[in-house]
Amino acid sequence: MIAPRGEENEVTDMGSGLTVSGTGTEGVLHAANDTGQVFALLRHERLEEVILLTNSASATALVPLLAKVRGVVCRSGGMTSHLAIVSREFGIACLMGAELPGDEELEGTRVRIDEQGIVHRVE
Repeated sequence: MIAPRGEENEVTDMGSGLTVSGTGTEGVLHAANDTGQVFALLRHERLEEVILLTNSASATALVPLLAKVRGVVCRSGGMTSHLAIVSREFGIACLMGAELPGDEELEGTRVRIDEQGIVHRVE
């Protein structure tokens, strides 16, 4: 949930990537690196708040989630990668080639992605 006007959350820079779609967003990171994780996310109660975190720029298994999530952070790829193109079609925020710490530390972390591709932890 975004803080009401006048209330500021503590923000810490975590990493960055190339913004290929969208103008920024805020949500909760969840790993989506295999079909088991994708199927689990399809049943997620608050899918509309999820930002997918994946390693593969050609992760076609993610497509069923893209119409429902806030955005995507991918550790590989670039402007013309499959995931970047599909994210633009869905009009969601997408970072490619992101440099972030490992999945385990990030799972369930609330983040804000700004227009410059900086990922901020929001606490």
